Amino acid sequence: MSQPPAVCADCSTTTVPGAAFCGACGATLAVAGNTDPDHPASRLAVPRWTGGRDLTRYMCAAVFLDRQYADSLIRDVAAEPHLGVAPAPGCDVPVVLRYAYEANARRHARDLLLAVELLVLVLGLLVIRSGLAVFLMLLAGWLTTLVFALSTHYGERLQRLRPDRFDPAQAPPPPNESAARRLRQIDEYARGNLSVYSGFSPFTGYGQELDSWSLVFDVTDSGREGVRPRDFDVADLYAHIARRIGELSLPCLELEERVFVEGSALLGDTRFLPDPLGRPVARIGADRLNALKRHPEETARAYLVTHSSGWGGELVTSLFLRLVRSDSNLFVEALPTVLCPLLDRYRTIDSLMPAPTPREFLSMALQTLASTPFVMIASPRRAVTGFFPDFGMRKRLKKQHRQITRLGVFDYGARKSVRQLASATDHHRYFQKVDSGMVLKTVERRILDALVEFALEHDIDAGDLIKRQETIINNGIIATAGAKVESSAVASGDKSRISAILKKIPRPNTD
Repeated sequence: MSQPPAVCADCSTTTVPGAAFCGACGATLAVAGNTDPDHPASRLAVPRWTGGRDLTRYMCAAVFLDRQYADSLIRDVAAEPHLGVAPAPGCDVPVVLRYAYEANARRHARDLLLAVELLVLVLGLLVIRSGLAVFLMLLAGWLTTLVFALSTHYGERLQRLRPDRFDPAQAPPPPNESAARRLRQIDEYARGNLSVYSGFSPFTGYGQELDSWSLVFDVTDSGREGVRPRDFDVADLYAHIARRIGELSLPCLELEERVFVEGSALLGDTRFLPDPLGRPVARIGADRLNALKRHPEETARAYLVTHSSGWGGELVTSLFLRLVRSDSNLFVEALPTVLCPLLDRYRTIDSLMPAPTPREFLSMALQTLASTPFVMIASPRRAVTGFFPDFGMRKRLKKQHRQITRLGVFDYGARKSVRQLASATDHHRYFQKVDSGMVLKTVERRILDALVEFALEHDIDAGDLIKRQETIINNGIIATAGAKVESSAVASGDKSRISAILKKIPRPNTD
């Protein structure tokens, strides 16, 4: 039976049945199946992500210091009207995106001025044939680049991101209403429980995937003679494990139930995509989530996720648990991830003085002197594309519309994670690595203990499960980004020899 059309409370526009957002104003709508009043305990709270204020502040500063990062956020996240949004633990994504729009607007103003100076330089070289005009324009270009760099690092915009001055409520406004509507939609995903992914891994946004483990044990064999094992609902087992994990004393422990859906399989599935020309829903209800626990699908699966955040919210250690019950067996899958702290270069805001020292001024003058020719050459193209801050969204929308309406094929999965793009691929401190290992081993042990407890309560033979538990606990290895090497020479991560060599190759600064 089809759902009746609803009306947006904000703008009174008739909406698509089951849609998560109003297509006219972007307001959040009540999605069918999103509530379960009969089973309130079956829903876990959305993670609070403590310590996220400084994390958001660093990332807001990063968009001013790294043009490529700001461009990627706008192109792959803010300007996309159809894609899902990857999780960004501890980060206020709309605030970062607002600063990204402002940072690129500043760069566009500089590029316009540099393009005019380059035009005069070319005229002086080819038409007037005046060496003085060429010199003056090169000098003007250098001064423009230097003033822009000084105002970026020491001006009001970056200074207001200092710890004692940062206020997310004072973030710059979106450039237009269309961008504002998309940012409201993006904000809703932070409180959702649905991840729509693209590509191989469904865990985009949660950092580096570590070594997973799995096991299968028979649930039809009793540990006591003459006693038949009691049947059970796998949703009850999820609840039992969640309750036992929640009793642990771990730093900033959070639990959530999350569904991961393959983006290329979403078209036509109104449970997750009510409107083919809109975004996937941000949240599904407990009834649908429990249905996926009991009957997982090829392209949609439910996980119980444990998060522990530390080090100011920058280190997030997660473990994704999935249980599959068949007639005779229970399959257990566990995959740990570690989202490492931000790259060091994005912390510049905390070490910047209110004004440059003579040494810093001289260093910046020399750097901009070397980069000015490259920046001027790139300025005409950037000046033109800067008038379209959403990177030609109209053309991209037409292509996506044809794929959806004519071909019936489109991948709605998130491409990038705002948080993970700015993160390092390894721990910054030894104790961070130790903390990740402690969290994962503690949670793994509690999960396995809970499985044994549940099996004994239901008269299921837990002997084989206990043996597997000892193997997993004693032989498990925690490693990230190249920390584990067992065979041939492998180079990976930020500290590998190949990466070190590449970092020494000088590259022109074209920011």
